[in-house]
Amino acid sequence: MNLIFWGSVKLKFLGKKIMILGAGCYQKPLIQVAIDIGLEVHVCSIKGNYPGIQIAPFYHDIDISNSSDVLELARNLEVDGIITTATDVGLESMGRVIEELGIPGTSLSGHIACSNKKIMKDLFRKNMIPSAEYTEIFDASNAIQFFENQPGPCVIKPTDSSGSRGVTKIDNAPMIEDALKAAKNFSKSGSIMIEEWLEGEEFGAQVIVFSEEICLIIPHSDLTTPPPNKIPIGHGCPHPKESEIFPEVSQIITKAIQALELSNSVCNIDLIMTKEGPKIIEMTCRMGGTRLPEVCGDYWGINMYEIALNIALGIKPLLPKEPLGMINAAHNLHVRESGLINKVGEMNEGYKWVIESDIEQPVFCNEQGFAEIGYVQVKGINPTDVLLDAEKAAKIFCKTTTMQR
Repeated sequence: MNLIFWGSVKLKFLGKKIMILGAGCYQKPLIQVAIDIGLEVHVCSIKGNYPGIQIAPFYHDIDISNSSDVLELARNLEVDGIITTATDVGLESMGRVIEELGIPGTSLSGHIACSNKKIMKDLFRKNMIPSAEYTEIFDASNAIQFFENQPGPCVIKPTDSSGSRGVTKIDNAPMIEDALKAAKNFSKSGSIMIEEWLEGEEFGAQVIVFSEEICLIIPHSDLTTPPPNKIPIGHGCPHPKESEIFPEVSQIITKAIQALELSNSVCNIDLIMTKEGPKIIEMTCRMGGTRLPEVCGDYWGINMYEIALNIALGIKPLLPKEPLGMINAAHNLHVRESGLINKVGEMNEGYKWVIESDIEQPVFCNEQGFAEIGYVQVKGINPTDVLLDAEKAAKIFCKTTTMQR
């Protein structure tokens, strides 16, 4: 990069304080970019083996879901902006800080709508935004009544979790009891909902919103684990049918952004292409995880983390009129056992491999039964092929990775 230009970028952020909520593997790149562009970076997270803590210039041991504590800290620090990525845990805290300190971002009501699927779906229904039929449930009898009135499978999920945690596909009534328990385990409020199962291709979009203006919509393809517990594990950009789906998708997204009154954010939208057309599964006013900032940014030739930081500070980002990067896809790398890695798996030299776990440190499987240790990114000329190649490379890597016995 031209040194004069880089110096001017740093000068723009001189003296600015940013608060980043979360310090996990998905927040670490955001923290690093914030440091690189010259911000005073304050990272908030509970204590633990989180990679963002290790690089944080200023670390604060705090529960990011405790909005009162986060607000008090933000006031004391006199931050100029607040941001997170890939987690909804701190959304209400962000909304309170933004509203009470008068800094750029979505209002508290918008953050609450994004973190509570019941409120979100009520707004979808009120504004005639296509989505799944749903109802809030309080016990198994409520769920069974809704299920028996549907023509096919349903989904039970917490209203206040992210990352598909506690989400279970229901094919028959006997599955409901266990699904309710799983949902309650991931719900801070205990609020659960059931909705119809939508058949079709799942995909998504990252949406850059400055003030109340939608500046850029970036559709992308998705890969998930199979049902009943569908977890995002990979993404590609652009979507293979972007030109075909964009007109209708952009209309729906615009209505949804307006309905939830989202502003000054990079938003993550989950969609599905049904036989009736595209429908929104859910959305939130922060960037997506599973390497979406890298995948979408590399296609458009922009740094999504820097874009998001600019917006959080009230600075309108400079965006190209058309994509300047390369078609690409990324897939998470997983192991299915907790413990020490004995040998990492086979890695194709033509791809980008990022191993985030120290081979000398133990890894621990999550609730879904796998431990994420990094990702592979593939670039090429065909959106479908790069996604398939990334998936194949990840499977070979995981199959050939061995654990110490």
